[in-house]
Amino acid sequence: MSRSRKFLLVACFGALTVAGLFARLTFPGLSRRPAAPVAVAAEAPSGRIRFAVLGDSNSQSYHDTLTLGGPGMRGGKWSATTWQWTEVLGQLRGDQIDLGQWGAWGTGKYRAILGEAFGFLARTPPKVDYLYNFAISGATCDQLMGKSQRQAIRLVDLMDTEPQAWRGGIVFIRIGDNDLSSDGLFDEMSRDRAAPHPAAVIDACIKSIGEAVALIRKNHPDTYVVLSTAASAADWPGAFDSWQSAREIANIDAGVDRFNNGLRALAAADRHVYVIEDEAWFRSMWGQRDEQGRPDYKTVHLSPGWAVTNTSGDDPHNAFLADSHAGVVWNTLWTQYLVASLNSAFGMHIKPITDAEVVEFLRPGFESARTASASRRERARETGQLRVNAKTGLDVRQRTSGQEAQ
Repeated sequence: MSRSRKFLLVACFGALTVAGLFARLTFPGLSRRPAAPVAVAAEAPSGRIRFAVLGDSNSQSYHDTLTLGGPGMRGGKWSATTWQWTEVLGQLRGDQIDLGQWGAWGTGKYRAILGEAFGFLARTPPKVDYLYNFAISGATCDQLMGKSQRQAIRLVDLMDTEPQAWRGGIVFIRIGDNDLSSDGLFDEMSRDRAAPHPAAVIDACIKSIGEAVALIRKNHPDTYVVLSTAASAADWPGAFDSWQSAREIANIDAGVDRFNNGLRALAAADRHVYVIEDEAWFRSMWGQRDEQGRPDYKTVHLSPGWAVTNTSGDDPHNAFLADSHAGVVWNTLWTQYLVASLNSAFGMHIKPITDAEVVEFLRPGFESARTASASRRERARETGQLRVNAKTGLDVRQRTSGQEAQ
């Protein structure tokens, strides 16, 4: 065989290989086959309900020390007792809900793409989380089926290794906040509820979610899908000074409804798909703007006398963390609501999370906050006993009697 013919054959083989890899990445269902099971998946089914998550930072575990470690870890100095809802669910109902093994999962983007092209399980970026939690901070709707993360595609690849275990399982999809909060979208909606740019972003998001739902349902017809509605940015404490008119709030609510109604349409077409009403739940707990569009929020009172307000801060008395993510009280109460919703929607028999369990779960965080508050008061009391003489610049310590030291 001549050198030119050998070169031609090698070139053709290379081109076919590249074309095959491209087709495999572009059309995930084209040659789908069960991949080799990962080590943890080789274990016998536990009888627990498999539970997977797709989404953004609203669902990524707070105790991911790989990407969220250091001073900026969720909850700040209260990080040890600040939990994401998946972590709450795993701790309170881990005997019935299987979120997968806790560990470090994922690789860099290019390694994931290469591995996936050759039929290996892949996910990116790396993080410490539950195996079945694919949610990544910053993710947008187009990361479900495309871009670097391909969350839904890669989750289904993992599910395909144990299809029987996912019968009666759940895939929870909570995504869209990063799409809706980008490029001043809420400002546009506040001025015009029919503004074309927000409508296009919302419609594209619903399309991506719909494609993810279709992929899951096609490959795992006995698996349930739960979708989470979006919430209005007007309910975030950082936005209280914005949109203070009834018209602006009504326009924003109409835009959010466009997104949420898109989710409800997906659920209406398939009895295995359910929409959990996050926005309605939040407002039932903490309230909303008044008829004039001004902040008019309630305080949530828990039985030990703990008051939780719609404010921002890492202390558990705040609904939001300082970095704007949901606080531990929000996540715990919402997990209680989630379990009740799953039982109602799908006839499941997950043990309801009681109010007493909620209180006991939250107690370490509130005790830590109480101790910190007492320490601050003590320091303030001690500091108050010192004052600086304006003329001499010297500290003058007051005696217990109130007389100045000589």
